[in-house]
This record gives sequence, C-alpha cells and structure tokens, in this order.
Amino acid sequence: MTEITEALVLAGGLGERLRPLTLDTPKILVEVGGVPILDHQITWLRRHGVERVVISCGHLSGKIEKYARSKDLGVDVELSVESRRLGTGGALNLAFGKLHSDVLYVLNGDIITNVDLTELAEYHSKMGKVATITVVPFTSPYGVVNTSDGLLEEFREKPRLPYWTNAGIYVIGRRIQPRLPEEGSLEADVFSNMSGEIAVYISEETWIPIDTIKDLREAETYLSKTRGAL
Repeated sequence: MTEITEALVLAGGLGERLRPLTLDTPKILVEVGGVPILDHQITWLRRHGVERVVISCGHLSGKIEKYARSKDLGVDVELSVESRRLGTGGALNLAFGKLHSDVLYVLNGDIITNVDLTELAEYHSKMGKVATITVVPFTSPYGVVNTSDGLLEEFREKPRLPYWTNAGIYVIGRRIQPRLPEEGSLEADVFSNMSGEIAVYISEETWIPIDTIKDLREAETYLSKTRGAL
C-alpha cells in the first residue's frame, strides 16, 4: 500500500450557522478549546503520515493564508483559492492544480474526529476503487417517543438509527478528475452518479461536525475529556 502523504481540506463555506463567530473569522479558524479547527485537523493528519495540506477556500481566504504563514503547523501548507463559490466538486477540480499526489485524503474543514485514516487508506487500497467514503452511525438529534393507547411507552434520548451518514472524510484518486464539474457538489453531482465505483469505509470513532455553537461545545467537552487527543 502506498502511504498517503497529502490532504485537501475543503474550507470554502461561510459558516453561517456559527455566526457571530464566523462574521470576521473563517470557520476553519474558529477555536475549539482555545485551538483553531485547522490545528486540530492538522494534528490528526500528521499522526497518520500527512506531510502536505492544501486548503480549498474563498471566503476570508486572506486570513487563512496569514494564519498559515504565521506559525509552523508541522506540514507544508498551500491554498487553493476560489474566485467564486464552486461547491465541493468544483473546489476539488480546481485544487488538483495544486496537488501532487495520485491518491489523497479529502475532508471537510469543520470536523473534529479521531477516525483512523491509516486504516481508511489500507481499506481504500484493498478495495481498489477510485474513491472511498467514510460513513459513521447516524444518531437522531432529538429524543424519540413510542406511544401506546395514548400513553408513553418508551422514551429514547438521541437514539442511534439504522442508517449511516457521510462523514465528509474521503480517499480519492486523481483518476476521478474527469468526472468532476467546474462547479457543483462532489457528493450530489459526482458520487451519486458513481454507484458501484465508490467504496464505503465504516467507522464508529468519534466524529463531531462543527455546524453550530452547540456542536462546538460538544467538541470542547470531548477534547477536555481526552486531553485534546484526536
């Protein structure tokens, strides 16, 4: 298996659900436990052998560039800047001009997780597909109530449902590039049309997408319990 040493971080979103924190700060630089999400992600990527990271961005990209230049993150960092919002598929297509590897990790820039990337890479190599999607258990954000004859029969707080959700963590080969749009969604416009061509890696590790202030607090609680370990 070829070790994966390069990653693309998709960080072009506006982070609207995290406002006011994202009014003047790109989402990937929002602090979780006093440390920007970007730093958490790079620590995780480095642990699995990544040496170079390309950040796909547009909104407030100057602040991301200034931050990346201001400190030693332990990896080579380069930006792929969109002049307009291209969607995840268009962003990946554009970023291939900055990427060196034939196979790389691609991840959303707003997740705190300890998914085992090394195991993911091994699985991708074994399956031999153009891309591998990581999925995690789907848990309802709300309590579920079962009733009988108008009475409470069972109450389950945030139950795990019999589904899997896209974790926004992929291994992708360069041979996918001809399938990518100039503008559009990687998930809806590309993966949805590649049935049978995409491997699925199941992970039950911690995975917290930082969409809201509530998510941020959940991630901070997790990091405090694990002393920041990812």
